[in-house]
Amino acid sequence: MTDNEKEIVVASETGLDKGDVVVVPQSGPEREAIVRRLKLKLDLRLVPYLALLYLFNALDRGNIGNARLAGLEKGTHLKGNDFYNALSFFYFGYTISQIPNMFILKKVTPAVLVGVTMILWGVCSTSMAAAKNYSQLVASRFFMGIFEAGVGPAAPIILSFFYLRHELAWRTALFYGSSTFAGAFGGLIAYGVAKNLTHDKLAPWQLLFVIEGIPTIFLGILTIFVLPNSPEKLERWFVTPEEKQVAIERSRSGHNADTSLLDKRQLLAALKDYKNFFTCIIYIGLNIPLASYTSFLPTIIKEMGYTDVNAQLMTVPPYACAIVTVFSVCWCSDRTRNRGYHVAASALVACIGYILLISSNKLGANYTGACFVAMGLYPIIPLMLSWVANNHVGHIKRAISVAMLNTFGQCFATVGTQIYKAKTAPRFYMGYGVCLAFTVVMIVFSLSLSFVLKRENARRDAAHGEPKELTAEEQQEAINSGIYDNHPSFRYYI
Repeated sequence: MTDNEKEIVVASETGLDKGDVVVVPQSGPEREAIVRRLKLKLDLRLVPYLALLYLFNALDRGNIGNARLAGLEKGTHLKGNDFYNALSFFYFGYTISQIPNMFILKKVTPAVLVGVTMILWGVCSTSMAAAKNYSQLVASRFFMGIFEAGVGPAAPIILSFFYLRHELAWRTALFYGSSTFAGAFGGLIAYGVAKNLTHDKLAPWQLLFVIEGIPTIFLGILTIFVLPNSPEKLERWFVTPEEKQVAIERSRSGHNADTSLLDKRQLLAALKDYKNFFTCIIYIGLNIPLASYTSFLPTIIKEMGYTDVNAQLMTVPPYACAIVTVFSVCWCSDRTRNRGYHVAASALVACIGYILLISSNKLGANYTGACFVAMGLYPIIPLMLSWVANNHVGHIKRAISVAMLNTFGQCFATVGTQIYKAKTAPRFYMGYGVCLAFTVVMIVFSLSLSFVLKRENARRDAAHGEPKELTAEEQQEAINSGIYDNHPSFRYYI
């Protein structure tokens, strides 16, 4: 072993049997080979599994829009604004459970939190097939919102345990990109149910909830047993002892050295952090158009002149377009180590889409606009969650910051569920106008935050010299002293 390849010894505290010794090079080709093997295994196992979980999360959340075209309103005797209110109640439940879930994540393992909440929201989703009236539908949606909040906010935290800062956006995109697959699959499933499935006792909209809800329950049970809770427990994903140790070291170098269960100082630090004000405003600007898009796209396309069944099928291409932009934009974001400019550029694409929808009554222009909206909105989800996870030191501060982002965003998502009134069809000027305004808000605040962070990085460079990665000891020192990401060696992602 050369001087450049310092060795460390790992014993029982890392999960090995007592007396076992693992020697891991700290640099050089052998280290790089271990890292490559580890990342490949995580990319082929952990990330796709999390993406599968979120696919069912998004599928169960958004299928009510497809169920509407399949007869939901008639079957549950909805009148007036009942459908819009049922959409809103999901976000009420989702909002109130965000921050509690982040504290629960510090008390129980991620596998238990994610698995149990999946089982419970799967039950709620399936139970909507039994709804006979407005009250029963609203109750199912409300509790489904409470339980669905266990997966989406937890995933970026879980991924940050296994990936470095500059690797996170692409993997988060693979995770959240599954929501675009869910939009495409949801349309295909709804089309297949409407065209090919009949049941003596269940209407098409009821079959839709059952077909998409039951698999979620079984996947939740599986998750409790297979999802790794930390690099220290990574053996369940069939990594070697050397790969496991490298994963532990990488996690500690990725600002994950904090082991406290509950730190009120970090909670207060997150609440007072000016960066969270900017990111929450951006996420509010995202969630209003996003909530309306996922819930009303089938209705919007139907008003373009398609039949109910064909409208289900025509929801697929916009999501297919979004899949391409989610992966390409986030890949570029990781390569350039930039978040804000990519958020602004994506929001600009969505702006163009809404302008097309507002300004033209031609089918081709409207449908193109719907595709542009999806292409612009969906990349912003992983970009924002990665941006927040990148720019905070300390588990609790990071988790609360992500929870704040989702809480404010989902709270205002209720606005998106109320702006596409039937009386404004088929042009939906009010809905398109509100969404256009908030995409502009995203552009302004993302560029503003990028400017502020770039200036702060330059100030630290001038005062303290070139930055370096924080060691685990420096991270713990930053947490203990209460300076967190204000440490002189820390630099923000802009």
